[in-house]
Amino acid sequence: MSLISNRDLPLSSPTIGIYTGSGASHSWLWFVEILDRMGFHNVHFVDEGDILSNALNSSDVLLMSGGDTFAIAEGLGAEGSDKLRSFINRGGLYIGTCAGAYLPLRSSMEFLNQFNFIDVKISNISRRLSESERHLFQKVACSSYGCDFVYHVAREDVLLEMVNGFKADGKKEMTAPLYGGPSMLPSEDIEPIATYKGFTKKTKFLVEEKLAEKTLIGNVAVAKKSMGKGHLYIFGPHFEHPRYPEANRIIIQIILEESKEGGTHPLKKEIPSSPKVSPLFFEELRRELSHSRMVAFAMEGSPLQWMIDNKWYEPEKIRVFLEVLWKRLRYLESGGEVDVDLQDPNGMISRLKGITDILRKMKKGIDRGEATNGLAEDLFPNLKKVTSDFLTIYFSRKRMESIRSQA
Repeated sequence: MSLISNRDLPLSSPTIGIYTGSGASHSWLWFVEILDRMGFHNVHFVDEGDILSNALNSSDVLLMSGGDTFAIAEGLGAEGSDKLRSFINRGGLYIGTCAGAYLPLRSSMEFLNQFNFIDVKISNISRRLSESERHLFQKVACSSYGCDFVYHVAREDVLLEMVNGFKADGKKEMTAPLYGGPSMLPSEDIEPIATYKGFTKKTKFLVEEKLAEKTLIGNVAVAKKSMGKGHLYIFGPHFEHPRYPEANRIIIQIILEESKEGGTHPLKKEIPSSPKVSPLFFEELRRELSHSRMVAFAMEGSPLQWMIDNKWYEPEKIRVFLEVLWKRLRYLESGGEVDVDLQDPNGMISRLKGITDILRKMKKGIDRGEATNGLAEDLFPNLKKVTSDFLTIYFSRKRMESIRSQA
């Protein structure tokens, strides 16, 4: 099943920000994939510093994917919460999945209590368990939450039922992957869009199926909240996962519906004057990226995991970032000089060289049986930064092509 046709896009698509800052894992790249596939190229990447520096003033949409909710909340802080609230109140669209869905929910926890945009409770919190169930869940996937903990009962595909008139390609049922997102109890403060209905052959249970049913079935999986002139859409399952086109379609439909007028910050018709990089830049980038990919590939299959920002990372996650660059590099190489919306594009080459150096040290450490968690803590923030910088160049060229085609 294909996604919405590019013909469905407004002539002037909205300005979309994707959060890549503290606490963000790799899943923001899934938003990149579906937006690129659909021809949304007015895309920018923001971290907590950008948000505090008013980057949302020039955005119509903010996409917040998975990761560590506490790290995201701490990074943004009270000032970031105020910026986000103002963005939504004046008409902005917030789409949060998994960690991005937990962020605006009511909480008394430090850092999270600075958001509290949505008055809804979750069912997957330990205070709702019996003592025997609580003891069981402490042995499986869970995250500390003060005296309680948020627990997870299943992974991979779950069956969802669309409600309140929402449908996926005309159907009321669909599947999407669940990787720790919330199960929300009904509340007058939200409009349910989908509820958890059941499981599939691909569901991986982390506990007995009856306990999974008790936690999920009938509760809200996707919800909408109006705030000021804007809206929040929060998703427990990862509707942005590129292998789930029906779920992707819901994300795209929401962006289109909320941006009927093309957004308040459409593409500028004039072609801005920007620094340029030559084909030699991409030759050097390809060379260094090849080195990083080879070392990363050699590390795959290792049973190691690294805990970073309360999330587990495996060696296979490294190439998730690197392959995003690799598959788009030929496109950039084919265009001669390229306009660059970066202050220091050569810094990206230096950062990539640093990534290769870290990877080589990690590989040696793994071979010697040494601890590599400290190196991993340096690696993944650098991977996020070099990937977002590369994609900034990529989407900048895509936007320039759109402007020239409309001239």
